[in-house]
Amino acid sequence: MRQPAVRCQEFVELVTDWEEGALDDASRLEFEEHMAICPPCVEYVKQLRLTRAVLRGAAELDRRGPSAPPPAARAALLEEFRRQRGNG
Repeated sequence: MRQPAVRCQEFVELVTDWEEGALDDASRLEFEEHMAICPPCVEYVKQLRLTRAVLRGAAELDRRGPSAPPPAARAALLEEFRRQRGNG
């Protein structure tokens, strides 16, 4: 069996360029051939995409600013805090 043209370390270094379509055709083909034979690198791409999605969601929440809980939830929380402290 021949050695893959792209090894895992190189794969990690190229993944962003691949996702952005910045690899030349030969490099893209070698990259995708590696993905076809390396489940850990496929998992790496999945995790990277999940991380980016979570960060995008966090950034969106940050742009909206903090939000207050609904009035009923706020009242229930305050009541529980008072009960826990023995003041309710």
